[in-house]
Amino acid sequence: MIGAGFLGMEVASACAARGIPVTVVDTDRPLHRILGGHLSAAITARAAAHGIRFVQATGFAALAGNPVHGVALPDGTELTADLVVTCAGEVPCVDWLAGTGLADRLGVGVDDACATTAPGVFAAGDVTYLRGNATRPHRRAPFWSNAVAQGKTAAASALGLPPSGPSQDDYFWTEVAGLSVKIVGHLPLLGEPTTVDGSVTEGRALLTWTHTDGTATAVAYGRRKPITALRHLAATAGSSTPGGRSETNHPASAGSSL
Repeated sequence: MIGAGFLGMEVASACAARGIPVTVVDTDRPLHRILGGHLSAAITARAAAHGIRFVQATGFAALAGNPVHGVALPDGTELTADLVVTCAGEVPCVDWLAGTGLADRLGVGVDDACATTAPGVFAAGDVTYLRGNATRPHRRAPFWSNAVAQGKTAAASALGLPPSGPSQDDYFWTEVAGLSVKIVGHLPLLGEPTTVDGSVTEGRALLTWTHTDGTATAVAYGRRKPITALRHLAATAGSSTPGGRSETNHPASAGSSL
């Protein structure tokens, strides 16, 4: 498995659950670029405990052989495999829009109404990014929940109707080695969490991160937490915990739910 992001770890977890030996190769630890060091360390340890081997490469990996029989690493190491799966990132497919002025290297830029730079043309889904302004940078969010929210907004905008809700939805979930991770809020997560309820090591925790813009991200790590409650926590965490970090290690409800 090349790539230790959400998709890469999901495929690796599915292999491990079926007793298939699997090795994940990436230049960073699993999910580190997205979830930061605090959760990445715990996820890496959990994956290893479930039989998922991780190899940290110093640069680009290359396919070995024709037909492919493994992966060659920059240091000369060659990993043999019956199958190589690549989940090393995604690039918006915008070649078909060449010459229209609608797309650039980030994809198709849209505003909060899902309007593109062309009058009367709207876009939604993973090919888009939210155009920045004086207070926010350009932002891509290639998650299914965001695509659904954008689709509703784009349809309403095209019909000249007010949208039924926000055009951006910062909700995402994944599962790694049998443990559910639900996230509401902006990614990536930087530094230590603002609050921790439960134990990350034991795989049962509720965490929040407060960002410099005053917003917050809430994470249910192996905890049963309704999405509405997680949204509420993310919406209130920024103002309720403006500084410092607190932690409690009382028993948390076990299990995971999507």
